[in-house]
Amino acid sequence: MNPTIKTYGVVINLDYAHRPFNECKTLWLKIVQNMLHEDFHIDKRMFVITTFQGKDKICEKARRALSALDNSIEIYNRQSFHYITDFFVINMSDYVDLRLPTVDMGVTIQEQCKVNVYLTL
Repeated sequence: MNPTIKTYGVVINLDYAHRPFNECKTLWLKIVQNMLHEDFHIDKRMFVITTFQGKDKICEKARRALSALDNSIEIYNRQSFHYITDFFVINMSDYVDLRLPTVDMGVTIQEQCKVNVYLTL
């Protein structure tokens, strides 16, 4: 059986509406550090990883990164999960960026960009 390489995105949103901004910011910086340590990289507002590992292993890595928060940072006597509103993983092959136009929207480029390029040696 040939393993397939896949890309997964992990979304983590903090509760900025109900928690103090400075506390969320402190927590977010630690989340970023831990997720990078688990081999994720940041792409837009997601932590992304491309791997041969399955979804279960990626979920385990993401949970480990967040579980480590409570061992390394104490935020005003609360557990870090009290600050998190969303924490989920998606297979990026199912990801659709709705900001981008689709073919059926009839978006076409009508003008060509003409640029004069001068090369000085």
